[in-house]
Amino acid sequence: MPTPALLTGTLVMSADALLKWKVQVLDYQQKVRETKPVQQATLFDLAPKHCDPDRIDPLQLQVRRRSPP
Repeated sequence: MPTPALLTGTLVMSADALLKWKVQVLDYQQKVRETKPVQQATLFDLAPKHCDPDRIDPLQLQVRRRSPP
């Protein structure tokens, strides 16, 4: 199905409106990248974890072999 711009042969959005829209999209994307995600709260008071799973680098982990039973 043709878009409205193809049907009319003219631009649907002016160059200024397009530029303003692009700036708004860029601003939003930068805010999302810089904003820390919300920490999920717990229902119960749990002891803190011994490590932060978001900071674990799987490529730096050492491989340990299990001892036979």
